[in-house]
Amino acid sequence: MQVTITPAEPSHVPTLVDLYDRAYRGGYSACFDRYGPATPQDFWWVQSEKPVFLLEINRKPHGVIIFGRMGRQMLVEEVLIPAPMGGQAGDDAARAVDSILNTVHDFLVKRFHGEHQDLLTLRCAETNAEVLNLVRRYDFTFANALVVATGAARKEARVPAGYAVRRAGQADSHAVVQLQEETLHVTVLPDVLNRLWKHADTRVFVAEREKFPVGFLIAQVKDGVGRWTVGVRDAHRGKGLGTVLAQEALQFFSAKHFTPMTTYWALDAQSAAFVRSLNARTERTYLYFEKRI
Repeated sequence: MQVTITPAEPSHVPTLVDLYDRAYRGGYSACFDRYGPATPQDFWWVQSEKPVFLLEINRKPHGVIIFGRMGRQMLVEEVLIPAPMGGQAGDDAARAVDSILNTVHDFLVKRFHGEHQDLLTLRCAETNAEVLNLVRRYDFTFANALVVATGAARKEARVPAGYAVRRAGQADSHAVVQLQEETLHVTVLPDVLNRLWKHADTRVFVAEREKFPVGFLIAQVKDGVGRWTVGVRDAHRGKGLGTVLAQEALQFFSAKHFTPMTTYWALDAQSAAFVRSLNARTERTYLYFEKRI
């Protein structure tokens, strides 16, 4: 059996879409940051932004590998390597799996060495049995998990004494960007936020203490779901502000008949407890693993 990994080309786009959809069957894609089935447009875009590779077995398309970035560090965003199909059993099947996993692992290590990185970080969905086999076999360690949660229950929530919650405007862009960076530890370009103000299906709120911004909500209808993000500064957590902000999003999405969706990091115990308190259900989990090389 011959296993090869080569850069994907435009002619491979239909194959890439098919491989991706067979693995995920819709839902939220962390790679494309969108909800729903993959489309050719997704791969046209991703190939211009991220290295995409096609894994072939005996010169036939079999899997896909996509690289991206987490901050300044390279990240293996997707490794989709289905088990070999048909005609193999027992020792032959085991040898086929060994060959595929060895080739993929060696390829990943070589790419990270080429980037002068000694920490290989890889992401996969919790249902990706082949990659879970790979990380177990090569002694990766668990780093974190991105949890995708959908649905949520609306409930009564009052603004705590001494605080105010109001609809934000474009003049609040700088404050909202600062809040995102401080509370979610993500870098947001002001231009990205400025584009949101032009969309009728977007709501942004800020929470203030004596007119000083301490929390925010961004609620946006995108890809057929209502996506929401809440952040509250550490000193002001535990007072119910997050719940008040989230209720603004849930009311907005309910009026438009869209299912709410959010994400949070599993190791952030406060965020996990907050989302669970809204009775949101876990739809998908992306696991992050790392290994010194």
